[in-house]
Formats: sequence, C-alpha cells, structure tokens
Amino acid sequence: MKKLAAVLAPLTLVLSACAATGTTGTAPSTATTSNSLAMMAVKVGVQATCVTELNNNTYWKTGSKLLTETQKSELQTEVCSCVGEKATTSVTATDLVVAAMDKTSQANLAAKIVTNTLNACVVETLKN
Repeated sequence: MKKLAAVLAPLTLVLSACAATGTTGTAPSTATTSNSLAMMAVKVGVQATCVTELNNNTYWKTGSKLLTETQKSELQTEVCSCVGEKATTSVTATDLVVAAMDKTSQANLAAKIVTNTLNACVVETLKN
C-alpha cells in the first residue's frame, strides 16, 4: 500500500498544480499531459498491486504449479504488464481526481482495477 501511495503522490501534485494556478482553460496539451502522467501513475501502482494479488489468484496457482521459478517470474511480469495496460482503459477522469484527493480511494482504485482485469490477463497469458 505504501508503494501505491508513493507512486500516486505525483498524481496529487500534478492535479493540485493545475488547480492552484487556475489554468483550467489553457491549451489542451496541458490537460493531455496531466492525464498522461496520471494514467502512468495509475499503471505503475496497479502493476505493483498486481504481484500481490496474482499470488493469491486461483487461476495463477493452478496454472503455474508445473513452472520453474524463472518461468513463473517471466509470466508474472507478463500478466502484470497486461493488467497495467488494461488499467489505462478502465479508469475514468473522475476516478483519477477522487484518487488524487484521498489515499483510501487510491488503494480502492488500484484494487478495483486489478480485480477487474487480473483473471482475464492470467487466462490470456497462460493460453499463449
């Protein structure tokens, strides 16, 4: 959880900087940059949460029993990368703003994203 908070802290700074300067009506590139930074922060936080959740996942436990530690590590990286990629499509701007304001919401957002995408990514990765 502390890792997630540390990763999402820059998100808070980016969003509060925009609010403090009163630049809500500036060029679209500023908003795009802020959204990109926020999405990157969410992606990194979700990937960090993914490792813990993956080790508790039923599909992962069953599918990885016959794998070596190296194979498990490689697949774990692949699965969590998939979860991180899917995170960018499942987060709304409203979710980002709420997460920026409240540490509990940050943790809840990461858990929600991982829960919604982990099983699909495990199945997708194990099929390949």
